[in-house]
Amino acid sequence: MVRDARASIIHAAWSLFRDKGFDKTTVDEIIEKAGTAKGTFYHHFQGKSALLGTLSDLFDDKYHELEQRLDPQTSVVEQIGWLNVQFFDYIERDVPVEMLSALLASQLNPRGDRSLVNQKRYYFAIHRKLVAKGQENGEITKETSAHDIVRLYAITERSMLYDWCLYQGSQPLIGEPTRIVAETLKRFVIRQ
Repeated sequence: MVRDARASIIHAAWSLFRDKGFDKTTVDEIIEKAGTAKGTFYHHFQGKSALLGTLSDLFDDKYHELEQRLDPQTSVVEQIGWLNVQFFDYIERDVPVEMLSALLASQLNPRGDRSLVNQKRYYFAIHRKLVAKGQENGEITKETSAHDIVRLYAITERSMLYDWCLYQGSQPLIGEPTRIVAETLKRFVIRQ
């Protein structure tokens, strides 16, 4: 129940942020849309700005959803590439560039949210699982640990998102950015 209330608040907030913008959204509107009490909101969050760090929760929810749609008939490398394209498409369509910029900036503050590098996130779990599977079936080298491969892959994805934010979302995320991410993974591929 507690997780459900928190998740409801997060999803309501980000829906409003997309529609109205962060600055024009009030805590009262978030509470109303989430169908929760003000006390419940403040139990989970100190204020509206604390919700900026929850964008990574939405990202992980998206990865849960995408995992269900992975084609088991394709190679692990193709599955990882598909996840990247689908995720970047989601970002480009549904995540306001100023919100992603704020999240990326918050990661640089030593006292701020560090959710994007939290190894307990589902993002890291699904990628480690897929890379380990690729190593087991001979698609991906075992000379580098799954942890290190995923770390480098995540750094590359984040750098493409950062670059997208630098250009204020004017450059597409599907195309050169997804090709660069794929090239990073390709360094570790034995066979596809």
